[in-house]
Amino acid sequence: MNHSDLVQKTVVRFKKTGPAIYHSHHDMMRFWERALRRADLPLRMTQGFNPHPRLVFPHALGLGVASLHEEIELELYRKVPLEELFARVKSAAGDTLGIVEATNLPPVKKSRQMVSSSYEITGWRHESLPRLNAAIADILARDVIQVERGAPGKRREMDIRPFLTAIAFDSGRETVLLEIAHTTTGSARPDEVARLIAVAVGGDPVTLSITKTAMRLE
Repeated sequence: MNHSDLVQKTVVRFKKTGPAIYHSHHDMMRFWERALRRADLPLRMTQGFNPHPRLVFPHALGLGVASLHEEIELELYRKVPLEELFARVKSAAGDTLGIVEATNLPPVKKSRQMVSSSYEITGWRHESLPRLNAAIADILARDVIQVERGAPGKRREMDIRPFLTAIAFDSGRETVLLEIAHTTTGSARPDEVARLIAVAVGGDPVTLSITKTAMRLE
């Protein structure tokens, strides 16, 4: 059996909540490598002096953002029944993450691309609530929304307006609903949008909580 052959490709959906939201993307990669070693799955490995499992995360979640819908793609060189794979991964992940489901994909090497993601932003101060609809309307009416990204000394400006598909305020739940588009040229970050709205209503973005509720892939 050739361990480099791609025989089965499985996507595992999981939740990232509680203390896990403070794990960086690199922390999550290391966590999954350890967990999958415990799961003892026939994973395809990278080549070179330091081989590691071929794992694909369609979206790198920002630090401090919770998620009800995260995914990791596993590539296997031998078939494993889906129910068995799910049970192994769930046991190996323990209580750190909530493993939701496992689904097989066509065994092709090309990874899926993110199309959009949805978020809920909560924690708005009571005095800010009456101003949210007007602030959101003002943001959506703008042709350009420049934000700064990058480390100190390497800051650059980026227009995130093309990636803001929808923003709405659910007054009954006191929650801002956000839809972001993802393209090969970039995307917006939910914390950037939360900060924009908070500044517009005179609030403090530190009090806000962001949760990804869904993501869609091609």
